[in-house]
Amino acid sequence: MITTIILLLIASIGIFIISRQIRKFSAERPLPECNFKIKDLHFEVDDPIQIARFVVITRNRDRYFRDFPIAFKFYSDEKFRSKIRITYKVEGDDEIETIFDKVVEFEDTVKTHNYYINDVIVGSFEIEIFTNTQYGRPKIMFEILQNKLCHITKNHKLEIVFPGYTDKVN
Repeated sequence: MITTIILLLIASIGIFIISRQIRKFSAERPLPECNFKIKDLHFEVDDPIQIARFVVITRNRDRYFRDFPIAFKFYSDEKFRSKIRITYKVEGDDEIETIFDKVVEFEDTVKTHNYYINDVIVGSFEIEIFTNTQYGRPKIMFEILQNKLCHITKNHKLEIVFPGYTDKVN
């Protein structure tokens, strides 16, 4: 009986010491810096339908990402009503995933949609934003948020302003 208690006590102390060392090791290791690039923004316009596409590249060649947090903010200088669908496709995967598919009515309050991409991302992913606007001119801000695998040292944002009737299309 006493030997059992002593063995349990020794095992408990051992588990406590090991868990403390693991926590200390993980706390001391700083996160590497995130290296992202947002590029190749181009538009397809066939009023009232407008499509914007861009690519997010991760320059961390030895890193992969999972549960990758991104945010979209919907706003404008004027009121708008638009059917907005946002999709993404990871490099090397043919499956297109939907992030957002709703009608957005903007009057004066910015609407935000946060999303976690749970695919494994290595290299890059492409985002497509489809709008079918009934009135107004929507603006959408895309932003990469802080994640658990690397530290973001600068803002990674892209403001998407769809071209109007007289604007030049890329």
